[in-house]
Parts: sequence; C-alpha cells; structure tokens
Amino acid sequence: MDPTLCVTLTRSAAHTSNWAVLVSTSRFWFNYRHMANVLSLYRTVKRLGIPDSQIILMLPDDMACNPRNSFPGAVFNDKSRGLDLYDDNEQEGIGGIEVDYRGHEVTVENFIRLLTDRWPADYPRSKRLMTDERSNILIYMTGHGGNEFLKFQDAEEISSFDLADAFEQMWEKKRYNELLFMIDTCQANTMYGAFYTPNIVATGSSAIHQSSYSHHADQDVGVAVIDRWTYYNLEFLEQRATSTSSNVTIGELFDSYDPVKVHSDAGIRYDLFNGGEAEARKRRVVDFFGNVQGVEVDADKSGDDNLAAWKADLEALKKLVERQQEALRGANLQENASTKDQVPAAESLVAKAEGVAGALKGALTVDGVSDWSKQARGVAALVGIATLWIAASMFDR
Repeated sequence: MDPTLCVTLTRSAAHTSNWAVLVSTSRFWFNYRHMANVLSLYRTVKRLGIPDSQIILMLPDDMACNPRNSFPGAVFNDKSRGLDLYDDNEQEGIGGIEVDYRGHEVTVENFIRLLTDRWPADYPRSKRLMTDERSNILIYMTGHGGNEFLKFQDAEEISSFDLADAFEQMWEKKRYNELLFMIDTCQANTMYGAFYTPNIVATGSSAIHQSSYSHHADQDVGVAVIDRWTYYNLEFLEQRATSTSSNVTIGELFDSYDPVKVHSDAGIRYDLFNGGEAEARKRRVVDFFGNVQGVEVDADKSGDDNLAAWKADLEALKKLVERQQEALRGANLQENASTKDQVPAAESLVAKAEGVAGALKGALTVDGVSDWSKQARGVAALVGIATLWIAASMFDR
C-alpha cells in the first residue's frame, strides 16, 4: 500500500477549527479588482463565522486611501456601490477590516513562512497561521499570473512547485486536516498541477492559455471592480450559504461554474483528497468558509432525566465525602487516645466538634503531622477528582 495513503487513512476526519488565508498579490490602482476580490471573500468568511483571529489578510496596496479613489475610505465590488467592503458593517455584526500583511510585507518569502510557520519565536501570533492537524484551511489567491506562476507585486513570482512544497511541509508538520485551494488569475489551473500532498481540493478560474476576466467596471471608480470567477463564487455563497448551519456542499459550488458566464474553463482537482471526488464533493461549504459549529447532543435523554442523573451523582459524591470524614474522625480519636498525655483535653473536644477541620487541627498538634497532612491532602484530591468527574459528566450529556 502507498505509505502516503496509510498516513491519510490514520488522520482523523473531524476538524475543530477553520482558518482562511486571503491573498491579493497586486498593487497599483488599475488592479483595484484584485483587492475587491479578496475583501469580498473576507467579508463572506466573517459572515459565516470565522473570526479575525483565524483569518490572515494580505493586501499589497490600500485602494481605500489611494488619491485616485473618488470615494475615499471605501472599496466596492459592484457598480451599484450598495456595499462598502471597508465599512464596519456593525449592523451585520461583521466588524471592520483587520489587515495582517500590508504593502511591502506581501512577499513570496512571507507567504511561504506563513504557511510553514517558519518564524522567530517572538513573531506576533496575530500574524501567524496557528493551525494544527484538526484545522481546515481555505487559501484564496488572486492577482496576475501565467503558466505555473503567480506574480507578487510585479517584483517576484511564486511557482506551482513552491506552493506544492509548502503544502507538503504543512502536511508533514501536521498543520492542516483538509485544505481548499482557490486561485483567480490567468491560467490559474496550472498552479495546482504540481501538488502532491493529501487532503487538498484545488480549483482555479481558467485553464492553460486562458485569461481570467473582470466582470464589470464602475465608471465613477474608473476601473474594473471584481473578477468574473470570484463574482460567481460570491453570488453562490451569498444566495445559498446563508448561515453557519448551511448544508450546501462543495460539489454544488463547483457545479455552479458556468463557462459561458465565467468566460473561461474553471478547473477542479479532487484526486489528492482522501476518498477522491465523491468524498470531496460531500464536504459542506461551511467546512471551509464558515466556523466549526458541530455540537453533539444526546437526544435519548430529556432535560428532566439529565437533571435527575446530575442530582444522583451529587448525592453519591456527598456520601463519599461523608464516609471519608467518618474515617478521619475515627482515626483522630485513636490518635488522641494514644497521645492523651501530650494533647490538652479542651483541644481534643474542639477537634471532635469541628468535624473534618477539627480532626486536621488535632492532628497537627501531635507528632504525626506528616501522616495527617497526607490524609488531608488525600481528601482534598478525592473531592477535586469527584468534582471534575461530575463536571465532565454534565458536559457529556
């Protein structure tokens, strides 16, 4: 059997956190649409519950503050300008924009370091991808590219082989459970052909020798405001994935890609995923675009049954503690009898009257300090363990 397959089969299918890495690789005003692409996806994953602490946002340029912007402080993805992507949107509970890498921080080196977590120990946690083997990751990239490369700010390039090796390092270091890779650029599908790491689903906007086109321009903004493939992904997510409990699948999203609308042939790669195309298509959209919402509920027990079981557990704990107290009182009486000449009678009476506390006090007045303190610590440990057991039982229900 293929050793890679063995490793894949031993990985747990369950995941406990969702992360998103959203990257625009273009600067300059005429690439406004690339920033709008990324901010649109950013808004979508926040709407579906992924917090800013689990989103890495990389923006090479600040279009909102560009002197050419006719709408200072705002970025739009539609000529209707009904939604400002830079607005706080407090009515929707989404909050503002938190950019993790801005301007010249958006480099190939920093992107690879981000994926593989190759940072100094004192590097800020807010700028790191703090994932583990139970994390699902969405990686979305947009910019200008070609056959097996994507340009970063017209200054450098990342190749499909660079990405493939970075993802392999992530898998070896147990940095993800499942990964969805999406890229909107010219000849986008060539960027995932070199991948060889398990549990990756990849999709791109255009085949080799094809361009990726913008959807429309805003005459007042003066440039195109969004790309076609990203536009139709967003349309699907806005109309179909309306909540964190949505059961819409990745397969349905991929089936919505229409070459007539996109003006290019979107591609999908399933073969690296554990279970292949059939399993990958079953994954819910919110397994990558949303926050983890899975909660196990025991439907066989009503609320009254759970309450009765909880009371029974507390009663058993009470009896257990009472038996331990009786044992301590008996041991204290024997100790007092054997050391009658050394311990004042009044102090022994106080010990009897005070129960466990008195027993401990009496014990500390004799030579057997160590033995009694050990028993006292044993009682405390027993009570603590029992309390934790009760709490765990409550959560299990």
